[in-house]
Amino acid sequence: MKINKVVVLGGGVLGSQIAFQTAYSGFDVVLYDISDAALKGANQKLSSLPAQYQRDLNATQEQLNAVNRHLSLTTDLKKAVSDASIIVEAIPEQLSIKESMYQKLAPFVSDNTLLLSNSSTLLPSQMISFAPNKNRFLAMHFANLIWIHNAAEIMWAPGTPQTAIDDAVDFAKSIHMVPFAIPTEISGYIMNAVFLPMLNAALFLWVEHDLDPIMIDQDWMVGMGLSRGPFGFMDIMGINTAINIEGSLYKEIGDERYKKIVDKLTNDYLKQGKMGVPSGEGFYHYPNPLYQQPEFTKA
Repeated sequence: MKINKVVVLGGGVLGSQIAFQTAYSGFDVVLYDISDAALKGANQKLSSLPAQYQRDLNATQEQLNAVNRHLSLTTDLKKAVSDASIIVEAIPEQLSIKESMYQKLAPFVSDNTLLLSNSSTLLPSQMISFAPNKNRFLAMHFANLIWIHNAAEIMWAPGTPQTAIDDAVDFAKSIHMVPFAIPTEISGYIMNAVFLPMLNAALFLWVEHDLDPIMIDQDWMVGMGLSRGPFGFMDIMGINTAINIEGSLYKEIGDERYKKIVDKLTNDYLKQGKMGVPSGEGFYHYPNPLYQQPEFTKA
């Protein structure tokens, strides 16, 4: 498909990264959010990315200047999505919030617009009933730090036309993602089907047994030979995202342990302004977290 304009709905951690990566790949991008305050937060996130692209991708100043020419921000939804070829929705993982946004979006979406939901836990069949463009609606899940962890998991509801699937795969490739087209609906997709049980095991050790998160990370990193532990990963994904995921699991399963996790993350971190990497503090302090220091995994 010919791509004239890409719109990203939501300027949170991943929304900002998706917008920047898409502009970096040469496409005109409009980042929409609901208020000036939200856009201010998105701008702060965007401003941290050039240095990381220079460090991790050897991006040139010319490439980074081009991003500024391709990327704009607005609170005007109609103006944002007018003539959009692709809309990537990256708002919180709550069905009620997504449904409300899609209802507002419906009058402005053309039959040819590809609508992609950056969802990590919700299935396309849970959202398609209120999606404004059902034949062109799919989920595309991005990992955090998408310029490095450049996987794009693509999933669709039964009956989605192959042309829409192919267009989603092609778009992922065009923004330098590695697409993984998952032919059946799986809770957690692939990435989180493997990652979330590990994350929850660490959270249970913290909440149920009062184990130190730092020690858990050290044990995991030393034992598995990894560069980051579960609580370091949680800081990157954002404490609010972890709360949303654990809250969804509590509603779905009813296990009180998930509620304890939500309450502890909310009281000890979210209410204290400790949002993880986005705020500069979570379980670790940033930009130089303890787990990146050589002595962290030494005896």
